Amino acid sequence: MNTLMTGLLFSVLLILTLRLQELVDGCTCLPVHPQVTFCNSDIVIRALVTRKRLISSNKVEPGTIQYAVKQEKMYKGFEMKKMVEYVYTASSSAACGVELETNIQYLITGQFGIHGIIHIGICNWIVPWDELTSLQKWNLKWNKYETGCSCQIVSCHGLPCSTPTKAQCVWTDLVFEKTPAGSQAKNSACTKHDDGSCHWSGEGSASVNENIYYGEP
Repeated sequence: MNTLMTGLLFSVLLILTLRLQELVDGCTCLPVHPQVTFCNSDIVIRALVTRKRLISSNKVEPGTIQYAVKQEKMYKGFEMKKMVEYVYTASSSAACGVELETNIQYLITGQFGIHGIIHIGICNWIVPWDELTSLQKWNLKWNKYETGCSCQIVSCHGLPCSTPTKAQCVWTDLVFEKTPAGSQAKNSACTKHDDGSCHWSGEGSASVNENIYYGEP
């Protein structure tokens, strides 16, 4: 086999390998505290999904799924849209598309796109309303997540955790409970106090007595 053919074959194999890796990897999301997703979202609503259909128009990518929703409550995004009737997602999970069931009420976070379309995906905080904890619902109802958006939630992946600054809360679910759905995610919000410092509030708050910032793991 001559050098030219060898080079062409190598290029084809490389392209196929990269494409296969894309298919295997699909859509991945970094684990974050739900409050981080809330703060990074343009809109947050509680809504009943009433209909699903595959659409194609000049406003969305071909093969986009449109979910018709009945908005029950809006927690964020009032200044951009008063009432949400539809949300849109990719038809494939590999493209970060999310699958919702009709006649189920969800907490939905999403981003505004062009033409005022609301896009949702796997990396958004989207969960059936009945699966939220009572404290998550409480934090949504009383704007605890939103009022803490000026704080920074820092993920701890191994002990000892980094010492938080005045404006930070250290999220320890990943190191203590080995899951992003731990007690802090389910029960705590990072809130700003009157003196400008940020601290966890709720039943899943980390205690300084746990020695998470100093000492041996």
